[in-house]
Amino acid sequence: MANLGPLLAPTTKLQYQAGMATLPPQLFSHNDQQEQWLSLRGKQLSTTGWAGRIADLLASQVSAQQVALNVSLSGSTLFQAGASATPYVMGADGAIAFNSFASTGIGAARKTAFQNILGASYPSVYQRAFVDVQKRAVKYADLVNDALAAAPPLSVTFPSSQLGSQLQTVAKMIAARDTLDMSRQIFFVATGGFDTHDNQLDDQPGLLANVSQSLSAFHAATVELGVASNVTTFTQSDFGRTLTSNGDGSDHAWGGVQLVVGDGVRGRTLYGEYPLLQIDGPVDVGGGRMIPSISSDQYAATLARWFGVDEASLPAVTPSLNNFAIKDLGFLI
Repeated sequence: MANLGPLLAPTTKLQYQAGMATLPPQLFSHNDQQEQWLSLRGKQLSTTGWAGRIADLLASQVSAQQVALNVSLSGSTLFQAGASATPYVMGADGAIAFNSFASTGIGAARKTAFQNILGASYPSVYQRAFVDVQKRAVKYADLVNDALAAAPPLSVTFPSSQLGSQLQTVAKMIAARDTLDMSRQIFFVATGGFDTHDNQLDDQPGLLANVSQSLSAFHAATVELGVASNVTTFTQSDFGRTLTSNGDGSDHAWGGVQLVVGDGVRGRTLYGEYPLLQIDGPVDVGGGRMIPSISSDQYAATLARWFGVDEASLPAVTPSLNNFAIKDLGFLI
């Protein structure tokens, strides 16, 4: 996906320079643009993410699943927060178990005492919410880890990096899908370190190699599991990098390149208009910051439609979608 990024409406350089463009808030700020990507909130604050809103819409279709539609292997994320649907957060290598519990002895007594605490009545909404989180943790710890342990082994070798470990566990979760009655999931994994500003030639090759090798191994695992047509992997990142130097290296930009992988992808091609890499060129708003040619809303809507969201519901997932003529970018079969 070429020159993709947060964009609330089609924007030209003249509109940007004249202050007439409708822009995402706080452009070129990591935290704000990460939030923009994860929530697609536009100018309004949002407590839900676009994967969370997908889960809200599809709740009735996945009610038999033993695990939530949204599963994160990299901590709690706004991306998967729904208005009613609750994501499940697990570790990079599996569910985080309660190590002090056991089936006999003091461990069994400790588990019983903990369950009694969880079963008590609490007046505060915060206490009740905390109890719900702990109940889910207890429920899923053994369920998920037992399913992962019983999953058929994979012959694919994954990188030993954090990203590689997360994707290997996702592959194992997919392998255990029948045990967990899972039919439709959105898994969230993450890696970082790209905001190097300097030492680009030293640092970026290794960072990009890790992404390449991890995605390659994961796709090979989906082929081995026979689900490559039913699994689509896609990247999101806050923004690209400038073409000019800040005195020590590259800086925060706007449009960037994203990857989509899977046998359901119409691949081996570029989607979007790759910008002319020219300082002060037609879409450069300063320092080599390129106005995106594709909005993250269009990108998300294409993925959401493939995932099962009907066309009428797409604006609920991607609020700025109707500002763009093209609603489906066509990269998925």
